[in-house]
Amino acid sequence: MNVPSLSGFLALSDAKYRLFDLGTQLRPLPDDSLASLDQGLPYPYPYLGYGWLVIFSWHPQVSEQNSLWFLKLPLDEQGIVSAAAHGELVNRLYRSLQTDDPQERQRLLTDHLFHFKPDTDKMAALHATATALLGLPASQYLPAAEEFLLSNNDAIDWQSIGLQGIADFVVRASEADLGQLAGRLTPLAEAPFIALTGQLEHRNLSTSLVSALIAKAELDPNQIAIENACLRACSQSTDAQLCQALIDRRLSAPDVSLEFLLIVLSRYSTLLQDTDRALLIMDQLAQLADADGFHRLVTHLVMQPGLAQLMRTLLGHPRLTPALANAIALLLQTQRSRHVQH
Repeated sequence: MNVPSLSGFLALSDAKYRLFDLGTQLRPLPDDSLASLDQGLPYPYPYLGYGWLVIFSWHPQVSEQNSLWFLKLPLDEQGIVSAAAHGELVNRLYRSLQTDDPQERQRLLTDHLFHFKPDTDKMAALHATATALLGLPASQYLPAAEEFLLSNNDAIDWQSIGLQGIADFVVRASEADLGQLAGRLTPLAEAPFIALTGQLEHRNLSTSLVSALIAKAELDPNQIAIENACLRACSQSTDAQLCQALIDRRLSAPDVSLEFLLIVLSRYSTLLQDTDRALLIMDQLAQLADADGFHRLVTHLVMQPGLAQLMRTLLGHPRLTPALANAIALLLQTQRSRHVQH
């Protein structure tokens, strides 16, 4: 593009790049995603009102110029990056190209309202993905991670592996490795299991591993942390629908937690296509979340592709419970107040 733009910035930098979403999980984005944002198209995976975009760029001949940019893009109700945010960000990126001062360039790229810092789980996944993408060696912890996760060598202290070792294993694991891992889940203690599942949710899993994770979750229904970890781990798999029975069982339990509802709403939102299930989830959300949390999650759901009309229908449903009707009334009151202020 001749005019300053997100996609034009990368073209001028003469670097190779890959784009990722890092809202709930690490997900690759098409290379033309920045051009789509420049054209005012919706961000593909909005999460809580923002697009959590990662740009990984590298120069094949100059490894010290590899860089990661973490951009938290504010979105409007249609999931489109606001014009003001787009303009300010583009301006910063182009100014970073025009300076010869490395410290000033770093400040322009990171010291702004749109920068975010991922948690350690996501950073480990991103680092493992980047090194694999560039054909670089994995961390020194990978061999021990493979032995710990794929063999019966329980003498290995899993904490000595490090989170990066587990992340490297997950990124580089073959289908055969995943099949072998499926048979090793049952004896894993809770701490290493949750560390493992925290990395598994960043990739598509084999059917056998999804089935094994569900079986692990159902071994002891009182192990809520294990169940939540399994649901997160399976959520990016093409076989994620296998979790539906487990989710429905949890939804009907008397001790539904807000954490569980957040997992379902952020990772399994297609389950809201069923009106009865959607009413149940939204009623439980109205009881467990405060008014601000309820508003943020409804806004998040309205932005999801294919869910906007469904949510409007749901919020006007004749069978609303008192708790849900009250939460919706507060939501509408808040929206009216904001429109008046603007």
